[in-house]
Amino acid sequence: MTDRTGRRKNDRQVMRNVLVTAGISIGTTLVSYLINHVGFEETNIVVIYILSVLMVSRYTKGYSYGIFAAVASMLSFNFFFTDPVYTFKVDDSSYFVTFFVMLMAAITTSALTSKLIYSKQLSDSRERQSRTLSVVTGALADTSEIQETAEVSARYLANFLAKEVECYIKSENDTYLVTAYPDGTVRRSHEPVEPSAIKDRMMNSYTFPIEVKGSNICYFRLPEEVEELDGDNRQLVSSIIMQITISMERVLLIREREMARSEAEMERFKSNLLRAISHDLRTPLTRITGTSEMLASKLSEKEDSELAKEVYNDSLWLARLVENILSFTRVHEGNLAIKIQSEAVDEIFSEVVELSARYYPNHRISVAAPESVLFVPMNGKLIVQVLINLIGNACEHTTPENEIRLKAWPEEGRVWFQVSDDGCGFIENDIPKIFDMFFVSTNRRTSDKQGLGLGLAICKAIVEFHGGRIFAENNTNGGATVKFYLKGDGE
Repeated sequence: MTDRTGRRKNDRQVMRNVLVTAGISIGTTLVSYLINHVGFEETNIVVIYILSVLMVSRYTKGYSYGIFAAVASMLSFNFFFTDPVYTFKVDDSSYFVTFFVMLMAAITTSALTSKLIYSKQLSDSRERQSRTLSVVTGALADTSEIQETAEVSARYLANFLAKEVECYIKSENDTYLVTAYPDGTVRRSHEPVEPSAIKDRMMNSYTFPIEVKGSNICYFRLPEEVEELDGDNRQLVSSIIMQITISMERVLLIREREMARSEAEMERFKSNLLRAISHDLRTPLTRITGTSEMLASKLSEKEDSELAKEVYNDSLWLARLVENILSFTRVHEGNLAIKIQSEAVDEIFSEVVELSARYYPNHRISVAAPESVLFVPMNGKLIVQVLINLIGNACEHTTPENEIRLKAWPEEGRVWFQVSDDGCGFIENDIPKIFDMFFVSTNRRTSDKQGLGLGLAICKAIVEFHGGRIFAENNTNGGATVKFYLKGDGE
């Protein structure tokens, strides 16, 4: 139907050009008759015919009508105004030069006129497109929401096309309709549109989606008459669609940036709150730990002594939790200061064993260190914290009868550290996630104390800040192993 309508429109245009060409040619001949009857020379008639060719070129589209008018003018001049008249014979051979000059002048002027007219039309079209795009771009620049952008876009498209324009905005699982009319009014639906209704309305229409980052934000439904627009106007519609896409992408980017800023501010607030609370807890925890340790050693009653030991153990656990929270806030904000220097592995293990005996007195820890003194570039305090966290995690999933093994060895320019146990091991599906922040496994624990899921995540951050990597796996004969490497002196 669209092709048939286009052909009819083209046929009407051709008929109009033919009638204009025939009318001007006939009118020129009649005027030339009148001038010839008055007694003007033939030169004036030639000029009038050339003028008629210019007029045909001005009021028709295409070179062919001007060339046809030029040929018709030469033949009319020969037939009506040269002897013998009313024939195409020429008695005076000098007329052939006149005919040739007249034809060339008419064709040349017709071509130049057509070219100038086309250039002017092209210039006017581009100026109109530029002006329209400037107005649309300015209006879209003031929008800040997808729905607002869709309404402004639909209103300008409806005004430009002088037809009703619909926009279907996708929102999660629903689709909402915005309808714009040529008079500038916009109506928006508050109820979602059924997919079947959308499909029916898009059957006989020109539909294009607005796609941003691989997903369709909305659909515009234009009248099918868009297919009948000429090349310039269709290009203008395409340019408007491009501006709509750019504007919606800008709106989405602004929304994502605002969400990211809000999330960053929330994370900063949480980190500051955690740091403030942890700092405030440090002092009373130190007093509780010292006092409970002193009471446990001095109280004579066994029940009272055991109670003091429980308080002491719980305060140690809470102190380590506070230390992990502080480390988490520093890691999360990128403020974890690392001063690297060569440290002896034996000294690191000695400190770890001493702290482990204090924190986990009921567990047996064996050490396997290299026979020769091994120095590794590291921040000793942080690596001790990593090993204590790994040993603590192992103690939570083992009984005092299970042995926890601490081991270190050099290998290909790296130094490996390993903590393994004979406990219940990891749940296989949890292994890829155990180093994530706040991940707490549902695995069985021998301790009734539930952590925050920070210990292993902090271990990973510290090891990676040293340029190493950390791994976790289950042992073949039961239990679990966590190991990591640091770069050696030669790497």
